[in-house]
Amino acid sequence: MSKGRVRDSGWFRPATRTRSLLIGGILLGLGIAPSGSVAQKPEGPVVELRSDLVSFTVSVTGPRGESLRHLTREDFVVYENGERQQIAHFATVDAPVDVVLLVDTSGSMRGELKTIQRAAARFIERMRPQDRVALVEFNREAILHVDFTRERRRAIGALRNLKAGSATAFYDALAVVADELLGGASERKAIVGLTDGVDSASFYDFSEAAKRLERAAVAVYIIELDTESFVIEGIRRGDLTLSPAQLERYRRVYRPHDPSFRYRQPFFFTPEELIEITRGLYRLARRELRQLAERTGGRVYPLKHLAQLDEVYAQIRAELGTLYSIGYYPSRFERDGTWRAIRVEVAVPGARVHARSGYWAPSK
Repeated sequence: MSKGRVRDSGWFRPATRTRSLLIGGILLGLGIAPSGSVAQKPEGPVVELRSDLVSFTVSVTGPRGESLRHLTREDFVVYENGERQQIAHFATVDAPVDVVLLVDTSGSMRGELKTIQRAAARFIERMRPQDRVALVEFNREAILHVDFTRERRRAIGALRNLKAGSATAFYDALAVVADELLGGASERKAIVGLTDGVDSASFYDFSEAAKRLERAAVAVYIIELDTESFVIEGIRRGDLTLSPAQLERYRRVYRPHDPSFRYRQPFFFTPEELIEITRGLYRLARRELRQLAERTGGRVYPLKHLAQLDEVYAQIRAELGTLYSIGYYPSRFERDGTWRAIRVEVAVPGARVHARSGYWAPSK
């Protein structure tokens, strides 16, 4: 699998216009500065920031399901592993939200692309004036068409440049957005992704992509398209097949004791076997999408028919306008790589809180 699958569509920061974003993300993840980069001396006073701030977004609904939009810092109590934490940062629901609109344009979306473009345009049109949007598409590579902007016409115009591709580098898109785009976002940020979640070409795996998103403190909302029947019918007709990466992933998850050589090419399998593998990959994708939403404080919206797309986008847009932002410095400072559970309570009887379930502490 090639690492150079993310390309530039006239974007990112001016200093990085010509760099492969995926390779840059991999190098940064390894702690290696990309070739040719030079550390610049900062201008003006240097402010030292603690790097252990745990931040996340929270939505709160009342006993009748209504959004509670006028809470204050004093209304929230945060616990990490059962121990109360002191809130160091708080932003109300009126603060701006930066939204990454992430659109799957792989082959399974080819016949529906116009519908997707129109629904995405209406989502952007109806965003709050103070919010910013960035547009990223992914198929075999991830392409940023528009960096964070409040210029609605510019973002909507960029939707015309979406083109259906072949493979699906979903995990790569998530990882690179976390590393290369969200660093310039506000403290309240979200990814709104439209995908079936079945990866076929990524360098990164799900676990690594999820950890990068957790570190970026971004809530991930997924509109989950059901393309399973489409793919199975394509396999039956001989129009579609599975990639070696998908076959190997299936083996690792479901058949780890099988010899790996058989999973190197799809022609080693009958159509019936490929269909069974496909069903397993979709089960895995659905499970991972829900894990991703739960770990970041987002949600998954299953979508059976694209006619529901406007309605689901409207639900997500409404929730984005109800997000509080909370941050705290953990009282437990060990860098031991353990999972830390987060629990948030509010001083409103009968209220329900939706937030990320926890995070992985840094390792030594």
